[in-house]
Amino acid sequence: MDIDPQILSNIVQILTTLGVAFLTALWLSILFWVFRDIRHRTRDPFMIILAVILVIILPIVGVVIYWIIRPNQTIEEKYQAALEEEALLQELDKKPKCPGCGRNVEPDWILCPACHTRLNKLCISCGKVLELPWNLCPYCGTPQQKTFRSEQNQ
Repeated sequence: MDIDPQILSNIVQILTTLGVAFLTALWLSILFWVFRDIRHRTRDPFMIILAVILVIILPIVGVVIYWIIRPNQTIEEKYQAALEEEALLQELDKKPKCPGCGRNVEPDWILCPACHTRLNKLCISCGKVLELPWNLCPYCGTPQQKTFRSEQNQ
């Protein structure tokens, strides 16, 4: 069975054309992906131009080099990390400080363990922790200051 050389030549030409079209489409899609990816990772125009030129000049090797030099995080990931860090810092700032020495204290401590400054007081009736200026226990309703008459009767 002989194959006509003209038909074989046409098949090779069609396969070559399809191969070149595929490689061109692959190269353009990689170029488009690199452009979009670098724009999500930096706002530096020099870095964007460098990444695109690298992929234009060195199609396969350029992508590997781009993967090595590109920033690890996207701008959105950096923003989210900064928000998380800010939230953690605000949590630390919310922790009460001793008015005497400035160290962190727990909200239910009566005295500062470092400088012995009085931080809170206990209810005379139910024993719950109260802030120093409170004159009435919000838990049991007992007034916290003894009246002069009750002190004389004791």
